[in-house]
Amino acid sequence: MNTIKITDELKARIRDHEGCVDTVYLDSLGKATIGIGHLVQPHERQRFKEGVKLEHDEIEDLFLIDLNRACAGAEQLISENYKGDKRLSQAIEHVIVEMVFQLGKTGVSKFKKMWKALSDGDKKQASLEMQDSRWHSQTPVRCKALAEIVANA
Repeated sequence: MNTIKITDELKARIRDHEGCVDTVYLDSLGKATIGIGHLVQPHERQRFKEGVKLEHDEIEDLFLIDLNRACAGAEQLISENYKGDKRLSQAIEHVIVEMVFQLGKTGVSKFKKMWKALSDGDKKQASLEMQDSRWHSQTPVRCKALAEIVANA
């Protein structure tokens, strides 16, 4: 299986969309988050308590762990859900990585109509399906930017 290449452009776009905060904050859904969109897991609550400030290196380490996990999740989703004849473009693979980074693998697996449209080679329809979602109402600017990349890939 081909692996998704992590580029500086992908990292920069996720950093831009997520922002970077060196203390714990609540995300748009009220979940404890730190660094570059790192969702604080139950086993990390002691380490990332309110008021704890992360160093730059620790933020970068967490980001790379989360980004590699998102890539692995995207690769798995693509292999399970994409039925097209040829490999997706890197631009679309990167959008799926970013979706997994934000929504989790399970969340992105639920975009059944988007996966069907991608498999059918209909990027415009896939873009519309991305925007016809709860995700769009939660983070409309990000969703629209990523949907536009898919439509024009």
